Amino acid sequence: MINIIKTLSPENVANIIQYLEENIEPNLGTDVSNYAPSRRRSWFPYEAPLSEVQDYKLGFQDNRIWDYITGLCSTFSWEPDLGLVSKGGTIKPHRDAAYADFRSVGINLGNVTWCYSRAYPMYNWVPEDQQINPPEVTKIQMTGGEVFEFNCKNLHWTEDVDPDRWAFNLWRVSNKGRSKFESFLNQTNLLTNKE
Repeated sequence: MINIIKTLSPENVANIIQYLEENIEPNLGTDVSNYAPSRRRSWFPYEAPLSEVQDYKLGFQDNRIWDYITGLCSTFSWEPDLGLVSKGGTIKPHRDAAYADFRSVGINLGNVTWCYSRAYPMYNWVPEDQQINPPEVTKIQMTGGEVFEFNCKNLHWTEDVDPDRWAFNLWRVSNKGRSKFESFLNQTNLLTNKE
């Protein structure tokens, strides 16, 4: 299931992009994921572990953009724990790692064909015999401003990505990763309070 929740105005999109290019672009790094080799990105405010043996880390800190994101998400009663801001780069078919809960939110700020293969029917795990077979493949042309939700455990990818396209991907931490995340937050708060 992919659902466009709302669409930001062109003026709002232009203002966000201007801010990102002036304040965030200098802090972007090359993506380490093998499914997004040409994407430039930065985690904020925390970086998620891409494997079970890795730990959470502090990400890029920008209260203005994070406050905007959390305020926008509050308009549809959803609160992200962490996010990824990226520019350009095609993303190959993949499912998000174990840190991510099923429901994910994307904010698209440019031209892209966003692709989705729906096997899990809702925002939860189901046994293989209850999955949609064959999966329903959807390709949506997005032009900028789309705020959408999807099940990130279904395969998803991009095609025809404008090299200047910005995007936010936002997650709640999964039940499986929650205790590790909360331990990290507690440790981070202890260190912050000592300073």
